[in-house]
This record gives sequence, structure tokens and C-alpha cells, in this order.
Amino acid sequence: MLKLVGTHRNGTIADEKVLIDANDKPTLFLVGLAALELACDITLACILAKTVFRNKA
Repeated sequence: MLKLVGTHRNGTIADEKVLIDANDKPTLFLVGLAALELACDITLACILAKTVFRNKA
């Protein structure tokens, strides 16, 4: 089981999200995070392609 845990300054647990369950299967939360990361990467690549890496002919 893999968890993402947020804590307060005093060490108490503020929030806990399960990323991989006890059967070693990814949870819907992990799949959503991966999809969000992929969308951000594609958006950044498109912005860079249109601005920084365009042809200067």
C-alpha cells in the first residue's frame, strides 16, 4: 500500500490519500493525478513549440 500523507507542523496527520491499494492496484486518485500530469506536460510542450522552438526563417 502506498499513501500520500500531509502533516501539520506538530507531526499530526492532516490528510491521507491512498495511491496504491493493498492488492497493488492503482487507485482512481492516482490515475487522475497521472492524467493531470500528462495534460500539463502536453500543454507545456505545445506552448514551447509555438513560442521558443518555432522556426526563425
